Amino acid sequence: MVARVERLSAGATEEERGRAAAEQTRAAPDQAKAAATTIEREAAAASPAAPDLAVATVLETVAAQTVAPSEAAEPVVEAAQAALRPSAPVSPRAGRGRRLLKEAALRRMGPLNALDARIYLAINEVPHPGALDSLAWALALVTTGGWIWVIGTLLAYLVRAPRSWSAFKQLLPSVVVATWLIEYPIKAFFRRRRPFSRIVEALVIGKKPGSWSFPSGHTGASFASAWILSLVWPRLAPAFLGLAGTVGFSRIYVGAHYPGDVLSGAILGILLSETVRRAIGFSFGRRR
Repeated sequence: MVARVERLSAGATEEERGRAAAEQTRAAPDQAKAAATTIEREAAAASPAAPDLAVATVLETVAAQTVAPSEAAEPVVEAAQAALRPSAPVSPRAGRGRRLLKEAALRRMGPLNALDARIYLAINEVPHPGALDSLAWALALVTTGGWIWVIGTLLAYLVRAPRSWSAFKQLLPSVVVATWLIEYPIKAFFRRRRPFSRIVEALVIGKKPGSWSFPSGHTGASFASAWILSLVWPRLAPAFLGLAGTVGFSRIYVGAHYPGDVLSGAILGILLSETVRRAIGFSFGRRR
């Protein structure tokens, strides 16, 4: 069945399949809503005589709808995740099918992609208490764009913390430029070049498909900020980098990114912020 999915989704990009699905959704909105109910029900109704082909077709169709620029995309993503996640209540037979599908997809990935996905599964499939889920999503909200780091540095300046104005002047341009580059040109570049089969894989393995997820913007902004602040206040570097690492881990925990997305975001955040810091004329250890 995984081989059928690959053949169905071969030769197209995420953007192309998303546009095609959007056209179909506009022509038949009820069909998109039906696909959002449950993958398993649609697969069973499609072709009982050939269930593997039916499931492959439904996965390909649903994956296309998740990346379509339409209102139906988000409900389809939620329905797909609800149907495929390990904790979803289904029959033992269906649960075994889900496990086999994930393993088959993992075996057909390259070694690095498979390792990335297995680490993701190990983190994302641990128990998710409601309070911890809420905390992780709140962390994602307040760290969007890296502004919480800038605001914290400005507050440090208002209470006259040593070197806080120097930290603010270095941090603001660095985090703004690093975040903008990661969130727009870099993410857009990788999204356009991503083969559509990767979106189907993400749907099967569990990561939220269709978003511009490589690299992680939250992680990039956090590590860009932590790097600059660590240069200004070296003794607090473990705390700053630890906070940034917590942000990155939370992105895997909530199912928004693979570990590779987070690692690339951290590296790019540090490199871009340091490049900007040097470009605007600040030097390490210089007091202002």
